[in-house]
Amino acid sequence: MQYIGSELQDRMDLLGIEVSTLSEMTFMDEEVIDDIINNKLAYEDIDEFDLSLICNALHCDVRYLVDGEVRNKDLLVSTMNRGKDSVKSKNVKAKIQDFMNDYAFVNEVLLEEV
Repeated sequence: MQYIGSELQDRMDLLGIEVSTLSEMTFMDEEVIDDIINNKLAYEDIDEFDLSLICNALHCDVRYLVDGEVRNKDLLVSTMNRGKDSVKSKNVKAKIQDFMNDYAFVNEVLLEEV
């Protein structure tokens, strides 16, 4: 069984998001999120839809939580230690990353139509 508690907590800390805030953003019970963070709920046992809501709220791909290579390529992680970062600047970077992913998806769809 694989557990993602530390990765989830690290991402939440990076964005300055508390369990209560993530609970509100994902419509999930705080207890479920706490269970994930405390490794009481294995990755394989987390509902796929719940996991997608968590990752959407944290501006990351689902693979981010289980794949170190994906984490290292993440915009927020790769720009750490490059000057002062605030929670606000990290959130801006996360939104830029979302935009880049959306743009890549739209571009891919448009290329399929040709």
